[in-house]
Amino acid sequence: MPDVPTPDFDDPKEVLAFFGLAVFAANLLESSFINWTVALRLGTISGATRQDFDTAFGHFETRTLGQLLKATHLLTAIPAGMDLVLTRALSERNRLIHHFFREHAANATHPAGKKAMKVELSSMIELFDHADELVTPIYHSLWERFGVDEAMIERELTKLILETEARYSAL
Repeated sequence: MPDVPTPDFDDPKEVLAFFGLAVFAANLLESSFINWTVALRLGTISGATRQDFDTAFGHFETRTLGQLLKATHLLTAIPAGMDLVLTRALSERNRLIHHFFREHAANATHPAGKKAMKVELSSMIELFDHADELVTPIYHSLWERFGVDEAMIERELTKLILETEARYSAL
């Protein structure tokens, strides 16, 4: 993910924009966890099939980030330092989604409070990005065992972009 933008601290919509960026970063981390956990699960199946692939994704895509972290722990050992970052990211993600605006209700009424909110949201984005940077190379290496490499990902992404452009070009 690109660098976290620097807030201008003068636009009243910035808090909401940074909240959206933080949720986006948390969602990318969750997607990386799904990829990691599915790859680990498929690695336990001798001669995994397309049905195994679809079943594993179907199962893990319905799980919360906490459930994914727990499942990953059951499938592999996570180094202590990395686990600390992932656990903190989980805690901050849950706080972001369930408590952030309630905790900052008073801050939202004052410019200095809004600035504090943006600074905190920026820190959360950096944490989620850092956690994702730890997980991504691991699941990439696992997926390569199944023939999913960067070239295949790029081909699929190009196909998706072309399909999207075709769908919206008439609008």
